[in-house]
Amino acid sequence: MFVKQIQNGLDLQDTAKSIAAIYDTSLELGESIQPHYHEDFEEVYYILSGYGIMTIGDERQEISRGDVVYIPPPSPHTLLNTGSVPLRFITITAKVFQNPGGLAVIPHSEQTGWAEALSTAL
Repeated sequence: MFVKQIQNGLDLQDTAKSIAAIYDTSLELGESIQPHYHEDFEEVYYILSGYGIMTIGDERQEISRGDVVYIPPPSPHTLLNTGSVPLRFITITAKVFQNPGGLAVIPHSEQTGWAEALSTAL
């Protein structure tokens, strides 16, 4: 069992297979995350409180409590607190695995019945 507190981020690269880290972040009024990108990681922001402007690539959108933002690699992104209260959000950073040799990727929703199909083919 793995139970830890999120304090200044939680690095999971040596524990989890695809989740690299989880962060609980607060931005004060006017504070921002500087533009950056991740070559081999995708991120999801879950907004807990506050308001802001999320920029991913050339797209800008207002965000607020309850919003979920997906940031694909290697998209440059930034976040600015435009509200009057701290903008608090959870970040989940996941490793992106490359597809070696161009193998087909089957969506999880289509994976049911694969064992039966394989046994029929054999």
